[in-house]
Amino acid sequence: MKRRLLAALAAVALGAGMLVAGAAAPATASPLMVAKHVALGDSIAAGQGGGAPLDACARTDGGYAAQLDEEPKFNLLRNAACSGATIADTLSQLSQLNRGTTVVTLTVGANDLGLDQVYAACSIAAAGGDAAPCLAAIQGAVSSAPGIVAPLTSLIGAIAERAPDATIVVTGYPYLLESPPDLPQFAQLAALVAAVNGATDALNAAIQAAVATAAAGGVDVRYADVVDAFAGHGVQLVPGVPSDPWFGVDPVGDPAGYLHPTYEGYAAYTDVILAQVGR
Repeated sequence: MKRRLLAALAAVALGAGMLVAGAAAPATASPLMVAKHVALGDSIAAGQGGGAPLDACARTDGGYAAQLDEEPKFNLLRNAACSGATIADTLSQLSQLNRGTTVVTLTVGANDLGLDQVYAACSIAAAGGDAAPCLAAIQGAVSSAPGIVAPLTSLIGAIAERAPDATIVVTGYPYLLESPPDLPQFAQLAALVAAVNGATDALNAAIQAAVATAAAGGVDVRYADVVDAFAGHGVQLVPGVPSDPWFGVDPVGDPAGYLHPTYEGYAAYTDVILAQVGR
């Protein structure tokens, strides 16, 4: 009993001494551990559009994986992402993970819903062409969106098995198009823009559902919403209206970057991801 009392008093005295020392000289905050990062997924994860393509997967030095690597406490071990990858394709990228991986970023799902076909069909409609193929493509994407929840949840679980100590950040997708001025002559175009961005909403909702399901199963996974970060930086379809798009808009001069985020767009992704991992 006496020994326990002395030990308790000693602990109190030690604590008091630490408080006094702390008052004299504030303690330095514990340094953040360096994140050992692996990027997985599709063309957005690869960084397509963020600069000159470095390889057949359209990885660039300006994508969010590369920009995260420039952060003091981030170390990009591998960018395994590849343009065109679906959820099933991303399973083959998991060999790049191991137990030492501490952060995994994932962007995938757009190719599963055929959003590239939506954009292609709707670009024709926006230019005054037939709107029927655009609306059909949008409806197909929206109808298919719930079907990716289960496979994406399984993919997140497989990532957690390969990298059990990693925080997994699954990003959403931004709106491609900016709403036109609220004027009667643009009402039809505004409806088209809303429909195209609605397909993105359906995709993001499915991604969020998969993240929530995986998190409920005990996986350390977070959803990174980039819609607000891109607000005001979509592609403006009305000629002459001031705009600052964070997407490539030149299909001839920059075919690799066409309709993909620019360096500035990937900087927005980077900030959102950093907020999710507390850095």
